[in-house]
Amino acid sequence: MGTSMGEFVSAAVARVMSAEDILTIVIRQAKNVEECCIGGGMLAVLHDPDMYETTPVFKENSTLAAVNTHEHFVVSGTLEGLRRISLFLKEKNISYLLLPVSGAYHSGQIDPAASVYKDFLRQYVFNPPEIPLISCSRAAILETIPQDYFWEVVRQPIRFRETVEYLENRGTYIYLDLGPSGTLANFLAQNLGADSRSEYLATLTPFNSDEKQFEKVCKFFSKKKLPRIRESGRSIEKKGNTMKAFVFPGQGSQKKGMGGSLFDEFQEITSKADEICGYSVKELCIEDPHERLGQTDFTQPALYVVNALMWMKKTAENQELPDFLAGHSLGEYNALYAAGAFDFETGLRLVKERGRLMSLAQGGGMAAVVGLDEKKIADILQENNFATISLANRNSPGQVVIAGLAADIEKAEPVFQKAGAKTFIRLKVSAAFHSPYMADAAKEFTDFLEQFSFCDLHIPVISNVTARPYPDGESKKLLIAQMTSPVQWTDSIRYLMGKGVTEFEEIGPGNVLTGLIRRIKKECTPLTEEQLAGDRKQEIFQNKTGGIITALSLGSAAFRKEYGLKYAYIAGGMFRGISSAEMVIAMAKSGMMGYFGAGGLEPEVIEKSIRKIQAALNGEPFGMNFLHNYENPEAEEKYLDLYLKYGIKDIEASAYMQMSPALVRYRLSGLQDGSNGAVIPSHRIMAKLSRPEVARVFLSPAPERIVNKLLENKKITLKQAELSRNLPMADAICIEADSGGHTDAGMPYTLMPAILRLREEVKREFGYEKHIFIGAAGGIGTPEAAAAAFILGAEFILTGSVNQCTAEAATSDVVKDLLQQINVQDTDYAPAGDMFETGAKIQVLKKGVFFPARANRLYELYRQYNSLDEIDAKTKQQLEEKYFRRRFDEIWEDTKAFFRQRDPEQIRKAEKNPKHKMSLIFRWYFAHSVRLALEGNTEEKVNFQIHTGPALGAFNQWVKGTELEDWRNRHADAIGKKLMEETAILLNRRFEEMNMG
Repeated sequence: MGTSMGEFVSAAVARVMSAEDILTIVIRQAKNVEECCIGGGMLAVLHDPDMYETTPVFKENSTLAAVNTHEHFVVSGTLEGLRRISLFLKEKNISYLLLPVSGAYHSGQIDPAASVYKDFLRQYVFNPPEIPLISCSRAAILETIPQDYFWEVVRQPIRFRETVEYLENRGTYIYLDLGPSGTLANFLAQNLGADSRSEYLATLTPFNSDEKQFEKVCKFFSKKKLPRIRESGRSIEKKGNTMKAFVFPGQGSQKKGMGGSLFDEFQEITSKADEICGYSVKELCIEDPHERLGQTDFTQPALYVVNALMWMKKTAENQELPDFLAGHSLGEYNALYAAGAFDFETGLRLVKERGRLMSLAQGGGMAAVVGLDEKKIADILQENNFATISLANRNSPGQVVIAGLAADIEKAEPVFQKAGAKTFIRLKVSAAFHSPYMADAAKEFTDFLEQFSFCDLHIPVISNVTARPYPDGESKKLLIAQMTSPVQWTDSIRYLMGKGVTEFEEIGPGNVLTGLIRRIKKECTPLTEEQLAGDRKQEIFQNKTGGIITALSLGSAAFRKEYGLKYAYIAGGMFRGISSAEMVIAMAKSGMMGYFGAGGLEPEVIEKSIRKIQAALNGEPFGMNFLHNYENPEAEEKYLDLYLKYGIKDIEASAYMQMSPALVRYRLSGLQDGSNGAVIPSHRIMAKLSRPEVARVFLSPAPERIVNKLLENKKITLKQAELSRNLPMADAICIEADSGGHTDAGMPYTLMPAILRLREEVKREFGYEKHIFIGAAGGIGTPEAAAAAFILGAEFILTGSVNQCTAEAATSDVVKDLLQQINVQDTDYAPAGDMFETGAKIQVLKKGVFFPARANRLYELYRQYNSLDEIDAKTKQQLEEKYFRRRFDEIWEDTKAFFRQRDPEQIRKAEKNPKHKMSLIFRWYFAHSVRLALEGNTEEKVNFQIHTGPALGAFNQWVKGTELEDWRNRHADAIGKKLMEETAILLNRRFEEMNMG
């Protein structure tokens, strides 16, 4: 029986609907009344209810809302109307109380909400009550539930006095008031006649004596011989062969007063708990004077202790042990303790540290989604790109908890509501428990666990991670995985049902798990014999994939260690200093690596940048790009001398087709012979390439002919020449797929496996001891792309295009505005200016510019004609007026001035060869188009040459609608962290989905 709001609770207990659905309609009712109705209130009057009918001030200003006893009634009305009634009662010296409500419930003032609320109720189907349900709005037992019933209970008057009379005429009862203040018990005292044989008592009182009151209730019922009731409402006797499971609740079941007299009953255990925790656990649970019971680092130890005490009490009273044990999240530690994995003290120490580590995590959030199944929720997350959110608790059909970044949880609420979620409740937590965001905590917990030894279990315990029993020797591994994995509660209960368990008993405060289990049993089938038979296969798969993937663990640990990095992530060098000193510094300080984009810059500019980077860093690793100059090898030597002068330890070799003397000299300079016979290089080379034959060049030792030439010219020592035979040219190879800038439009799915196999082949051929790292670049702008790279075998990833559209990139704002708008289809291929005659390609921006079309046109003209004179007059006019906006002779004078200082041989060659002269004039356009873009010349925007790939388009779509949509909020290091973090989350989710079958 319930009154007003209590009727909703009564309906839930009688299984008219699930508790979750009941909560949904309660919330909807409150919202509808608040939105549709004017404010009002309710006034309780301690007098004969007949007064209402005989007193005009009541009839004129209110509606009779409740008759509770012959000396207690309630009226509803406007606040002004209630004020008038209050003045009247005060004048008559009649006691009254304004109730703490914001609406005039049980009156016509809430009728504006009727239609919308009734419409909302029509989507639900109400079950017949499984326990007799007495309605105080009808003063009768309900055999079926009318469609508008839940509107009636807030609109119709409360007929409590009449309902008690109805019951008393039918029999004798024990009335147990489950309200927070004992109000209904007081009403019963006035309503029950002197000849009534019924009894009544309250569980809670407003006088801070709940423990004593609870003991009184327990003592009262201990003297009663009452039949046990199964869900159908029939009395039963337990059969001897019934399979039983005890389950322990987790965080969320704690409440002030929990544990009660158990602390005094088990004083020795309580003292041990106080000693381990460093505070009085009894005081925390019973009084909570400092309001810490809701804090994770206090909640978990307290709840573990109370669960354990209740287990001790249970086993002391009844020696019969359950067939299985299970616990929800924290409760799993109690299950393991009960199964003999460890003693009470060890379990408490584990829980205390677990709670401490979990409480340190910040920035996360969780929410309970009610009314959608698990697959629908997963689909919504994927379709709306909520990569940071994952499923955390699969509690029951229609109730799933999600976890992720707090900001994304907030953004997800309207999305789920629109998709049909009945309720979306954000939980009061500061972290994303049971998600990959607990990885750091799990890593620390792993180290903590090492000091403990666990025993074999003498009762099977069902794991939250696998929904299967703990295998021997797997306890530590599963407890670690539990921190980052979802709680598989539904499947855990289904497994037990499949094993024949019919009785579940919750050991701990509250009955949260009991409600979840009831719903699971009602709506789910037990696991079949075939599914149970597949357990071993599933366990094998889980053992292989049960590790925790984090942003810090992605890629190769050896790579991170050798390069001194936190993340296996690199920002590649973009020419003309687009990969700026600021970008390199930011990457280094964030535990990643950046290569300065030295290509196309004068030595003095590069030198200034090196000084700036070295001054800003304190030993953090960084590198310089080393762009191949096949026409002018002497230029490479100048760059190399500069790098050696400033002690540059790392370079990124790009655009190489074959080895150059400068690159070999850099590699061999400073070579040392290690004590164990290993060759120790002083300089590391990472080669960016996209062809297996070029990979072989870098996987092999330095070419003998180049080594001999360097030795002959005294550029290296004899010892260095000898050591070079046992050392590959590269420490790392970065396989470029379809990247921005120089590209062979490679396919990563074919390149990566081929070059990985080639590495092993060459390693065997030369007998290397040293490992050569293989990474991936090109097309990496989203977690999905990065995940694919790591799955293919990449030991690190390198990004380029996504970093060009950041605050640190040294290009014009005009270019960044263009790049911010592109999609994956907005790039094209064009000839590379520095390798124009060979036909080598670069990938550039197509949207909003003419450069790729014009550049390809110039290359076709170069192939078709042997000199400018052979080109027809109309085409030449178009080139001068539309493309170049300068005459050929003016361009030639600028070109000669350029090469006169750098490579005079090019001028002599052009004067003898008209085709070469045409090539140099056409190449002027390529250099000119780059300058226009870097300077942001808006009048020449159509001629901008902007190197970029589709990865940036994919990135733009990924961050669309977030603060990163604007490039001004994009920072290369932050992008790197975000990409690695969300890649880890994605991989964990994918493995989980595959694990589920």
